[in-house]
Amino acid sequence: RLVRVLRLAKLFKYVPELLVIVRGIGIALRAITICFFLLGLIIYVNAIIFRVFLDGTDFGKTKFPNVLTSMGTLLLDCALSGNKGEKIIRQAYSHHPACAFLLFFFMILSNVTVMGVLSGLLVQTVKTVAEVEEHEKRFMRFSGMMDEFWQHL
Repeated sequence: RLVRVLRLAKLFKYVPELLVIVRGIGIALRAITICFFLLGLIIYVNAIIFRVFLDGTDFGKTKFPNVLTSMGTLLLDCALSGNKGEKIIRQAYSHHPACAFLLFFFMILSNVTVMGVLSGLLVQTVKTVAEVEEHEKRFMRFSGMMDEFWQHL
């Protein structure tokens, strides 16, 4: 098992960009956790809203029968669906246009805002880590050149 881990370390040696990405994710872990917590809170609050709003309808019985199932529906069919959430919005519209508007608003809030912030956060962190590593490489190269210079004197 230890040999397999050492193979992974060798991979990082030959593909330093992978190490930059892993280090960036490690540095941004706290902010990523906060983004996921915020997404969970948004899903929970909206699950309660949809559970109460659609109580007694066929659509509510199938997609939002309790808070936990509502959270699953909102997460899988809306937040993580990308452009496939149109189906659930059409189903909601057939029951009530306000429900479709609320689902659309939730999708914008969760998909575009929170997921966009998360993506931007990761990209910016990886970029910063790459810049810092490049600066460290330049500093080490300059330091080596200065050592050689002083040795020649």
